[in-house]
This record gives sequence, C-alpha cells and structure tokens, in this order.
Amino acid sequence: MNDNVVAESGARLPLLSRLRWAALVASVFAASCTAPCANSEAGDEQGLRETSPALRTAHEARANEAAAVAIMPLGDSITHGAGSSTTSSYRAELWQRMVGLAGYPIDFVGSQRDGQLPDIDHEGHSGWRIDQIAAKIDGWLATSKPQIVLLHIGTNDMNQNYQVGTAPDRLNALIDQILAGAPGATVVVAQVVPALDGAINGRIATFNAAIPGIVQSKVAQGKRVRMVDMFHALSNADLADTLHPNDSGYAKMASLWYASLERILADGREWPHVVTGLEAGQTAPAWLDTVEASTNVGGYPCCGLTRMESSPRNELAHGGVSALMYSGSDKSASGPSYSYNRVFDVHIPISTDTVLSYWIYPQQANGTFVALDFAMTDGSNLRDSGVVDQFGARVHPQFQGEGKHLAVNQWNLVRANLGRLAGKTIDRIHLGYDQPANTGAYRGYVDDIRIVDTPAP
Repeated sequence: MNDNVVAESGARLPLLSRLRWAALVASVFAASCTAPCANSEAGDEQGLRETSPALRTAHEARANEAAAVAIMPLGDSITHGAGSSTTSSYRAELWQRMVGLAGYPIDFVGSQRDGQLPDIDHEGHSGWRIDQIAAKIDGWLATSKPQIVLLHIGTNDMNQNYQVGTAPDRLNALIDQILAGAPGATVVVAQVVPALDGAINGRIATFNAAIPGIVQSKVAQGKRVRMVDMFHALSNADLADTLHPNDSGYAKMASLWYASLERILADGREWPHVVTGLEAGQTAPAWLDTVEASTNVGGYPCCGLTRMESSPRNELAHGGVSALMYSGSDKSASGPSYSYNRVFDVHIPISTDTVLSYWIYPQQANGTFVALDFAMTDGSNLRDSGVVDQFGARVHPQFQGEGKHLAVNQWNLVRANLGRLAGKTIDRIHLGYDQPANTGAYRGYVDDIRIVDTPAP
C-alpha cells in the first residue's frame, strides 16, 4: 500500500501553561536585560554570547515559538475531549510527545480552548457533522493558517444516521476545501474510532472502508494527504461511552498522530517513542511485579517472595538514580523455566528504522538470561521474531544468556534494529527471564530504555 496512506507512535514531563511560560520569559528579560540586551535582541551575536545563560534560554524559547509548526486538531467532540478525564482529548499526550519527548516546537491552533495542557487551542466541535465543519472551515483556516490539519470527523454523521451513503463524498469535498484554504498544508485523515453500539459501529466501519480510496486519490493528484487508522487501534476497553475514547484510548490516538507527524516533519532527526531511565517525570511502569506468564520460576530466596519481581529501585542505576530491578529463582533444571512480566503499556507502530536499546546489569550468570520483550497487537512477540542484537544474538532471554556477551556485575548495552517487524505495533513491553538448563537465584537491573526511529544519515 502507498506509504502516504498507511499509518506510521514517551516520556511524560511536567507541563507549564503557555501563559506561565510567557510570563517566565518576560520576567527573565525584565530581570536580565541591560544595555547590551537590546543589541542581542537586534541580532548582535557577540552581545548574545556575552549575556547570561537565563537570557540565552529566553532567546531560544522565543526562537522556538517562532519556528513552531502550526497544527490544527479538527473534528467533533472527540477532538474536543469528551470522555477524557481532563477534556484534553489526544491533544495533551500528543503535545507531551512532540515537545517533551521529540523536542519539536508545535503550536496547536483553532478557535476553541479546552483541556489541561500548555497549548489548549483546537477546532473540535461537539456534535458536529462533516457538513457543519465544512460550513465554517474557510474562516478558521484563514485565521489560524495551519501547516498540518489532524482531521477526525464523521462520527456524528454515523451516530445521527445522517445521509450515511454520501458521507464519504462529503469527507472528500471537505479535504479538498481544507487544501484549497490552506495551500501547502498536510491533512492527516483518521479512520474514525469505533463505537460500542453495534448499529452505529457498522455504519462507522462502512464509512471508514471508503477513506483509504479517498486518500489514495488525493496522493495520486500530488496532494499532501495521509491517513491513520484509529478504528482498529482502539478496542471497547478504550471507550468511555458509546462514542468517545477514555484516557487510554486518547493516548493510543496520540501515538498514531505522533507517528504520522514523524513522516510529515521528517528532517533527519531521531524520533523517540519511549525514552526512560525510570526517573521522576519519565515514562513509568504501568505494572509492578506483574507476571504475564510463568512456569518453574519463584521469588528471590528472601523475604517470602513467591514470583519474579520487576519494579523501579534506587539501589543501582546506569544513569540517574533509578533502574528497573528484576529478581527471581529458577526451580527446574530439566524443563522450561521462564517468567515474562508486564512492565510498560504502550502503543508504538514499528517502522523500518525503529531501534530498541537498553542497558542491563546482571548480578549472577543466571541473571544474563533476561531480556526486554514486546507483546504486539497481532498476538506475536519480540522474543520469537528472530530479531538479533548487535552481537548477532536473538533478543530472547534464553539466547541472550547463551550468547555469553553479557558480563556479570557491569552494565551491558543491548541494541537491536526492529526493521524486520515494520508494520507491527507494540502493545506492551515485558521483562522476561527464560532458561531451560540451570537452577538458582537471579537478580539484576535494566536502565535507560529507548525505542526510537533513527533515520539513516
């Protein structure tokens, strides 16, 4: 399928509101600006080099805002944020990923203001259909001048059973209208999220089935249009009510918008999906000491433990002060012994240039039979995929230990290109122990986990 049609998905950092940030910049200038400051503002590079670090930071902040990419979240109540605990829709998570994780300056634009994030502008209108958006879009585009439009619309046409048969035609015309009103902009069109009501969901499925053809026709005409599949990404568990996602559903939507923006904004930079050293403010485990599947593995021989552990500790770290500690006890030397623990809840589409890396510190030989593992949305996993690390050893706990390249009582880097899994989506990140031959205790740490897209230079 054409790459322009296929969907292409984090550390969570504390957020400042845009007003607080503007006030901060203003206060820095007020406190720091003396006579040479005027020269710096006028572009005197020598003057800028001689100013204080705080002043240079303020200059950089102003430069970032000027360079921000204008993105219009456009649609109905799902864009507005119905079902979200903060009325932030996917916008808060997307902002965090773009700015806090990728370090990419963006500016959400639109006439509406809702949610709890630094940039609350959007163009989400509760209850609106495609025709109602089309009636107002020209004015919004003229005012906001977006460079990218994230379009999720059609849910209310299906919910209201409003001229369902011609809804794809209305969507097609709306896309053309957006492209005419914002020349040079890119429109990312969503196959809309599912509904809990069977009749409504059936209409949504039929509507969504027409969208790839619409997008392909635009691409064939040389227009900047892409598509993301929200329909199959969300399950019933991701819905707060009949029509609207809950927070986990909105997080999945954000991951898909985020992945699509990588391909649109591609400028050679690394595009991170998960970067965490288990530090405060970074991506934290969704599960602690939670076994997904286990046999012949018990707890570390102390403290009455009965199963494998997997949780952050501050005892030893590769960077910072925290790392993910693992421990357990292998009970069988004659049969399979394994434990795969759930750790992170994610939604990461894998592309040809996605790379996994992490550091591991095993404290015994048994502790080298440990590796990160993925559960994919299609039911497959990383350990059985054949993906190998930089030493040619499979990224499977058993083969990591048998490879003999992980040294005990020191930090070891494991790095693997995931390109052969392109097109799959990571649903959960597990930590696994797997060894068929030996018994005994094992313990160690994993730190500085990264899943990033690394475009070739």
